[in-house]
Amino acid sequence: MLRTEEWFKEKEEDRPWGNNNTDKMKKRAKKILEKIENRNKDTLNLLSKKALDERFKVVDVETIYIPGNHDRLCWMINELKEKTIDLLDLNDCNNENFRPYFSDAEYGVYAIHGHELDSFNYEGGSNYTSENYKITPIGDLIATEIITKIPYKLIKKIESKDLLNEQEKIQLKNNFQEIDNIRPLSATLEWLLFKIRESENLKEIIKDTIDEIMHEFNELSFVKNWYESHDKWYYPFDTPDLIQAFIYCLQKIKLFSSGELLDILGKAKKIVCSVLDAIGSSELFYTLVENIKFNNNIHYIVMGHTHVPLQRPIFYYNPENKKMLKSIYFNTGTWRKTYYYYKCKEGNRFVERKNMNYVIIYTPKEKPNKHNLPVFETWQGTLKGEE
Repeated sequence: MLRTEEWFKEKEEDRPWGNNNTDKMKKRAKKILEKIENRNKDTLNLLSKKALDERFKVVDVETIYIPGNHDRLCWMINELKEKTIDLLDLNDCNNENFRPYFSDAEYGVYAIHGHELDSFNYEGGSNYTSENYKITPIGDLIATEIITKIPYKLIKKIESKDLLNEQEKIQLKNNFQEIDNIRPLSATLEWLLFKIRESENLKEIIKDTIDEIMHEFNELSFVKNWYESHDKWYYPFDTPDLIQAFIYCLQKIKLFSSGELLDILGKAKKIVCSVLDAIGSSELFYTLVENIKFNNNIHYIVMGHTHVPLQRPIFYYNPENKKMLKSIYFNTGTWRKTYYYYKCKEGNRFVERKNMNYVIIYTPKEKPNKHNLPVFETWQGTLKGEE
């Protein structure tokens, strides 16, 4: 719903971070969802109740939909919510749908999308009410006003100068559309520089485009207000500082050579990554455990959001019975194409692959065991894509 050029047909006030649910915004969102339907009919058909019943025969399968941070409009706008129920063939009588989490004590599972623990993509408080989830996060604008706009504006500039044939333009646009698939996210700048070096004859146009987009981003009313309300002088390397540092580096693409900029970035990343690592290792899981108020019945915590599959034990203290408890955290990653950045002896490289990850959890009745507890299976497949 966010990574689409459709929003550039509307003024800022009629985009999802504008003047709150204008009629133009709702109409545009409806058109976007219709295009998603047309592009993904085969996949949506696979998720239909009829198709699931035919595939699984004796097992009664039900799809439960937990919205992610890019799906905010699908449950905030009633017309889109009804359309989503239809597209996913959901049981509209099941109140589990559209809730931010799924919990089942019999299976010992608690599942959320995971953006709640990401300060870029969740603006609400720790009580996780529906009102909290309605607040527009800065990540929405990064997805549209930076990641989607770079290839969009770049092709517009190239078309005006008639520099590439149609096939070359498609290839260039596809390359720059992969920005959101870079992992780790801190390697985004390396990817852009890598693509600039690949397109030597377009280097100045690419640099000018990126610089222009960064300037436009900082001039958006939402961004200005967000900086003002979030930037804390007494807390170095807060979320606004990290975003501003990233934008600063992108703006300097014009002034420095690739080598100089990567050297600056390398020094900055050591500080930024140490801050992010500290947040990820302590605050992230600790906040999750504190706010969800786990009990002895929760054994498995399942999320997505990060696009990176992960399995990790979590130990936490239960004040009710003063015992140390253990759960296992699963991240199911994504089946989208992802480019992983590796530092190799021969030089740094991006390696493309697709991961398909399953987490299957059984009750003791479904899979008996001596501890009489829910048990799990995880399965992972990796597909190496084209270069």
